[in-house]
Amino acid sequence: MNKLAQRAERIQRFQSLSILTFLMVAFPSMGLPQLSFLPQTGSLSLASTPPQVEDAYRLGSGDRISINIFQVPQYSGEFEVLVNGTINLPQIGGVSVDGLTLEQAAAKIAEQYESRRILRQPRITVSLIASRPLIIGIAGEVHRPGSYTLPLDGSKLPTVSRAIKIAGGITQAANLQQVQLRRPRGDGSEEIINVNLWQLLQTGDLRYDTSLRDGDTIFIPTANQIDPGVGSQLANASFAADQTQPMSIAISGEVQRPGPYVVAGTGASSGIPTITQAIRQAGGVKLMADIRRVQIRRTTRTGFEQTIEVDLMPLLEGADLQQDILLQEGDSIFVPSIDNINLAQVSQLRTASFAASQTEPLNIAVIGEVFRPGPYTVTGTARTGEAGVPGSGGSGSTPPTVTRAIQVAGGIKPLADIRLIEIRRVNNSGLPTVITINLWELLKQGDATQDTILQEGDTVFVPTATEVNPEEIGQIAQASFAPNTIRVNIVGEVQRPGLVEIPPNTPLNEALFRTGGFNSRANEGSIELIRYNPNGTVEQRRVQLDFTQNANDQTNPILRNNDVVIVTPSTLANISDTVDKVVSPLNRIRSLFVIPSAFIDVFRNF
Repeated sequence: MNKLAQRAERIQRFQSLSILTFLMVAFPSMGLPQLSFLPQTGSLSLASTPPQVEDAYRLGSGDRISINIFQVPQYSGEFEVLVNGTINLPQIGGVSVDGLTLEQAAAKIAEQYESRRILRQPRITVSLIASRPLIIGIAGEVHRPGSYTLPLDGSKLPTVSRAIKIAGGITQAANLQQVQLRRPRGDGSEEIINVNLWQLLQTGDLRYDTSLRDGDTIFIPTANQIDPGVGSQLANASFAADQTQPMSIAISGEVQRPGPYVVAGTGASSGIPTITQAIRQAGGVKLMADIRRVQIRRTTRTGFEQTIEVDLMPLLEGADLQQDILLQEGDSIFVPSIDNINLAQVSQLRTASFAASQTEPLNIAVIGEVFRPGPYTVTGTARTGEAGVPGSGGSGSTPPTVTRAIQVAGGIKPLADIRLIEIRRVNNSGLPTVITINLWELLKQGDATQDTILQEGDTVFVPTATEVNPEEIGQIAQASFAPNTIRVNIVGEVQRPGLVEIPPNTPLNEALFRTGGFNSRANEGSIELIRYNPNGTVEQRRVQLDFTQNANDQTNPILRNNDVVIVTPSTLANISDTVDKVVSPLNRIRSLFVIPSAFIDVFRNF
């Protein structure tokens, strides 16, 4: 067999391995059993012990050997195995040593000298001076599978790990426990050697790094389970791929800017891009993101898609960096929407380094029991002024929340049900979601999680309360999402009647002071209060005002927006007004006689 035929046979064996790989993917039952990537604690892997003593080296075309014949130096010397696998020896000519071990070659040479009666019982030693370059094949979870020619480092044979490194290194989906080394035998059969490179990483035992032979084929299977804890170890292995170069990935779901991206390493210990780095590049996760079920969809070298479930919540709760999975070229990241809204989790997510920017202006709508319902553009800081007047959109220093949106919409009305406020949101899948928040818990318990952050396109709905507790109205009026001022119209017997702007929860007596107080005609003991209710009805009642009492509903009620206060005249003022009505006509009649008599007096003076 010449050298060209040998190379053709090796390529054919590599092609056979590729076909076998395809069959293992299409028909899993034909392949070897798939074990998890990392053995469970206390379990014993089938490949947990180093391989047995390796087979002796077999000669082939290109090898340089030394032949020493005892006490026959003229026949001894250095020889090279020719392309046809033979060596040319003194006296006997060509002897085929292709595929023989050194011991077998020595025995064959001795037999040739003795059978031809050139030497009697010769003592021959054959040693390897320089090995030929090895041609090997490598397939599976490496970056550049194919056929390779491996040069030798002196007389040292290359190992499995060196071959993997030359082939571009392992991928993150490699199963290092079940690396297969297929080695052809002299009789045409094939030996399969299981190599456990994971033990090489864990123990540093070089016996696990098997030496290669010419014609060997290496297959690295895909791990059917990815352990986040081993990703960094794989990335730091000497035979790992150089993944510090930018890689193309795609990201979809609940992120700010889904789409394809080119991400690069961060310069950390491994320098390899991680899932959180990719999410940040896509604008960060939205508050509807379910970070406990993030998926990495990865196409393996064997052709099928592998889905890796990632829980990023431990990364937030305990800085578990193992969950920040390392990426590889072609990965697709999917961030699903959360099924059941947890306001505490949303509040925690807003502080994550991979959360979306929460200070950008948002286009939202506020409807229901607010003074100025409608669409608004809001940022984080916003505060309304007087009731019914929309506040400013605010600056971008803090994230926009529900209460800030209500403030921009003029504040809540008195009959707003702040226990059942709804945020109506459409997720990235186009499905509507309703988040119910209870701002009463924010007021009474200080539960800041209720003041959840808004997203682009949200609609805030403030419903009408079916029942109003008067004691709660005052507390709600003092809330930050209530108006700064309300408007009350005070008319009648006061010094400066007209429209008065007062703070919420202002009692009647203080509102009267704002007008300068009663005039001399006022009935100070009885005030008429007219109130327009949000349901369209009008309430009218008389209040026996008592300036010595604190705010109370009977003698010193708390005023609401758009109340009308009428200060009626006193009884004496009413009598005076009646007398004026009677006397006024008589005075006009009397004036008719006063004018002529004046003229008569003038003529008398003449």
